[in-house]
Amino acid sequence: MSHWTSIPPPINSTWIPSHSTPCSWEGVQCHPNTHRVISLNLSYYNITGQLGPEIANCTQLKHLDLTYNYFTAQIPHSFSNLHKLTYLSLSTNLLTGPFPHLLTQIPHLLLLDLSYNQFTGSIPTSIANMTQLRNLYLQENNLSGTIPSTIGNCTQLQDFGGIPSAIGNCTSLSQFAAVRCNLDGTIPSSIGLLTKLSLLDLPENHLSGKIPPEIGNCNGGIPAFLSAFNDLSELQLGGNMFGGRIPRSVGALQNLIYGLNLSSNGLIGVIPVEIGKLKTLQILDLSQNNLTGSMQVLDELPSLVQINISYNYFQGPIPKSLMKLLNSPFSSFSGNPGLCISCSPSDGLVCTKSSDLKPCDNKTVKHKGLGKIAIKI
Repeated sequence: MSHWTSIPPPINSTWIPSHSTPCSWEGVQCHPNTHRVISLNLSYYNITGQLGPEIANCTQLKHLDLTYNYFTAQIPHSFSNLHKLTYLSLSTNLLTGPFPHLLTQIPHLLLLDLSYNQFTGSIPTSIANMTQLRNLYLQENNLSGTIPSTIGNCTQLQDFGGIPSAIGNCTSLSQFAAVRCNLDGTIPSSIGLLTKLSLLDLPENHLSGKIPPEIGNCNGGIPAFLSAFNDLSELQLGGNMFGGRIPRSVGALQNLIYGLNLSSNGLIGVIPVEIGKLKTLQILDLSQNNLTGSMQVLDELPSLVQINISYNYFQGPIPKSLMKLLNSPFSSFSGNPGLCISCSPSDGLVCTKSSDLKPCDNKTVKHKGLGKIAIKI
């Protein structure tokens, strides 16, 4: 406690050094027989200061959770002495410095959560030592570079945040998230070996190149990405520059519910009709691309509650089923000069005033089925 500058009352009133045992202290759990500290949970206490080396004196500690505090500076080197630790969460603090190599010396860690801090540098090759690791969370730091291939030694990994080629060894992986991690390079073809994958979340990185065909076991042409992973409920690929067209095989992802985000990827061409098979999709983001043509296929998505198709080159009338989203603060149709609104009283539609969208003329409405032909000419 000597390194803490702000201590909440529940801790200050129970952490009394003169006590013969700390087992009654706030957040402390002891072994029933040995009375040694095996768990310390001080999450959400808003403690400020530095971690300090004293915690490492609890050599029997198995569970350490300091999530949601205001700890600063680097992790003390003495933490490497916590050889029995299986759970370590330091998420959502203000910790700094390079990725803490010393943590890779803790042999029995099952979960390591360093997310939402200010760590820098790259992930060390010594992560290969963490062969029992099942959950690794590193998102929202200032990490850079590529993830070392030695991650392939972590064969028990089930939840992770990165893309080395050796990731294909982690065949138990079901969730894959690397949000704003400054990752570069390409998506390796070995990701196609992760047949248990149910969540793929890679937005706002510096990934480049094409999505590998192996990810959907397709052959040639535009890769039929992710068609093999029909359990995906959410796919976040926004903020990269993959380029190309939206593959037709997106229609195979019929369990998508919570979101399909392909924004800011330099995509071209029209929306494939197969996207109309995503009947349970609630959120769609195709913004900041170079997509063209009609939006009529989106009329086939009855579950949509939020859509962003802003800053593309779509033309023609907005589909009837999307009219209800025109005034939604979570949806956007702006930046498409060729879009228009058609409100027919016979259809029971009430025209919505929008500074970004013009009314369709009679010719556009009457012959809207020829929109794609007119655009190609």
